[in-house]
Amino acid sequence: MLVFVRTSAASRAKSSMQGSYLVLETTNTCSLACVHCSVSEAGHPHHARTGFLPLPTAEAVFADLRAVGARFDTLILFWLGEPLVHPAFGPIYQAALRTAAAGVFGKLELHTNATHLTADKVRVALNLAPIPQVWHLSLDAATRPTYRAVKGADRFDLVETNVRGFLDAKAARGARWPRPVFQFIVSENNAAEVAPFRSRWEAACRSRGLPVRTAAQVVPPGEDAVVFFRQLDCPTPAEQARQNAVFRDTMAGAGIALPREDRSPTTIADQNVAVCSCFWKSPVIGWDGTVTTCTRDNRFTNALGNVADMPFSTLWWGSEMAARRSRVARVDYSGLPVCASCFIPRSSNSTDITPAEIEAHG
Repeated sequence: MLVFVRTSAASRAKSSMQGSYLVLETTNTCSLACVHCSVSEAGHPHHARTGFLPLPTAEAVFADLRAVGARFDTLILFWLGEPLVHPAFGPIYQAALRTAAAGVFGKLELHTNATHLTADKVRVALNLAPIPQVWHLSLDAATRPTYRAVKGADRFDLVETNVRGFLDAKAARGARWPRPVFQFIVSENNAAEVAPFRSRWEAACRSRGLPVRTAAQVVPPGEDAVVFFRQLDCPTPAEQARQNAVFRDTMAGAGIALPREDRSPTTIADQNVAVCSCFWKSPVIGWDGTVTTCTRDNRFTNALGNVADMPFSTLWWGSEMAARRSRVARVDYSGLPVCASCFIPRSSNSTDITPAEIEAHG
């Protein structure tokens, strides 16, 4: 049984930070095996067991956050699985919307590969809630052969049909939310398909009267659809530098501006010399309730505990995290080996933290 208690008022001040987000993994089960995801790695411990976040656990986490007056800019209902395969996806999403309406989350974000973007899921998506909602449609290819090579399965036609059906329904209903983001993670495997991918989904939106634009690295603010290109996150500095070059060259060739070009260097150190904002801004709750500090920690090396045993608010704003933050603020990653060699704090796919924020939030 999950029993939560109200934490101190001090946690309220620490919960609201610009750029903060809570990742809630509803499942680590997936219908694909993308080459850039741990699902495709044989023997990866994150997938030694698979399962689904119980609806009562999600509801208890949301209740705890409301009780302590917590606020995150964004709730991300995704990590290393396909959220739409969850048998209770609809109730979890609706509970998240109610929690956002209570002031806990400023926005809901979901990433889906669209293999299960069926009519019942579209009905959940096209809701009347006033909460901003963004759905990243992780597509990554413009042709069937490339799709199969990148995604690990031949679901190209199914996905294209599902996404177009979703756009049809959104246009027919004049639905404000969710904002569709057609995501393409650029790598050597698919860089040649950037231009046709862009043309296809821009045309699909415009033919339905849906405003659309193209962006890279960062999804711009707004409500219009976005054809979005981002760089690949890699496991080693050498590979990251190589893929950074692929990304920059591909975007330049396509005439797509990079708003944060300084975050994709060609030389990357193998030692972390930056303060990582994850320890303040981006907690992760796995499908089994385990809490950690970052989506890069997919082996739970930095695990704080489990929400089945202790409230999330106690884990995230408790003494253990306070001690870790104190060390990290001094760029001391002792006892955190997965962080000591991490280079993501200098990646474009990271959130900044300022000395003033560290001082204010401890």
